[in-house]
Amino acid sequence: MTKLTNKSPKFIREFAISMKSRKEAMVYSWLSVIGLFITYRGLPPTILLLKVFFAMTGTALGVYLYNDICDLEADMTRSKIVDLTPASRPLCRGLVSKRRMGVFSALLLVLGLTASALINIEVLMIQFIFLMLGLFYSVKPIRLKRVFLMKQVITMMGGAIACLSAGLAAGTITVQLLYLTGLYVLCTAGIGPLYDLKDIESDRIGGIKTIPIVWGSRFTIRLALATFTVSAATMWIGFYGLGFNIVLPILGTLVLVSLVYVVYPLLGRLMDHEYVLKALYSRVIPLMFLLQFTVFLGSLSF
Repeated sequence: MTKLTNKSPKFIREFAISMKSRKEAMVYSWLSVIGLFITYRGLPPTILLLKVFFAMTGTALGVYLYNDICDLEADMTRSKIVDLTPASRPLCRGLVSKRRMGVFSALLLVLGLTASALINIEVLMIQFIFLMLGLFYSVKPIRLKRVFLMKQVITMMGGAIACLSAGLAAGTITVQLLYLTGLYVLCTAGIGPLYDLKDIESDRIGGIKTIPIVWGSRFTIRLALATFTVSAATMWIGFYGLGFNIVLPILGTLVLVSLVYVVYPLLGRLMDHEYVLKALYSRVIPLMFLLQFTVFLGSLSF
């Protein structure tokens, strides 16, 4: 009993550290939750909401932690270079053992797939597809992350699965939910490569071809700005043709203008890594969450 008591806090602490290190996976959880609100055009059943949240959270975090295990050897090699993001993860820093990380990944995947099965077979199947995409992305010899543009494609597909999981859970896929899916895919095409800016050196060493490496950092930023412009146009299409209310184009356009305001200065401060990281994590991510919430507000019937 004493041994168990002594080990439990460490297990919980390491679990929390592991989850925090991959908090970006919660984007998928948010998409599923907000997608459920959009599908119901209001408050969904609480039990269903919890099931969808745990289904997407468990599967996404389980996949991300397993990706860290697959990347450990390469990340350890890169850790000789200062300030590389992969080298700062718990496995490389020795905060969590490889075996313990595997346990965390397995537990989360069991949670995600079990919660999916408790909803319906359709959600279970689409979550299983998410899992397989994660394995193809990370596991040798397939390792799609090394194929140019596949990193962005897999991320887009993951977001689409998160959105559609909400519709499958509710038993209907509405035009508003499809709009959220399309908007996420479009924004990810621009914003996704921005996050590769912080990993240019580690990706180059690891032989991973990303948009910043192949086409340059400036092109990456301009691509993001272009997707914001197109996204703003779709807001008005959504209002006039897809049954959204006036909140979508007004608030949505303001959010997208804010994203331009945050991202445009990166063109002149590409060498300031601290500024780039602050802009991406403390400004872009919150604005993306707000943009998706705007789609929900726009889907309400007043």
